[in-house]
Amino acid sequence: MTVKIDDEKCGHISNCPADGLCILICEQQALIEENNDVKVVDENCNDCGLCISNCPNQAIVQS
Repeated sequence: MTVKIDDEKCGHISNCPADGLCILICEQQALIEENNDVKVVDENCNDCGLCISNCPNQAIVQS
C-alpha cells in the first residue's frame, strides 16, 4: 500500500503553508517535487504515515 496526493487539496508546493514539509520529512524519499507538485514514488513508500499526519492541507491519504 502507498499514499495518494489529492491534487485539489494540495495546491502545489509553492502554495503549501508548510513549504513542502511532506517531502522534507519523508525518510524513504517516497515523496518528491516534480514541476512544483508532490509526486509519490510508490516503491519507496513504507506506509509510515508521517506525511499524512503532517500535511497542513490534509491532501495526503493512504490508498
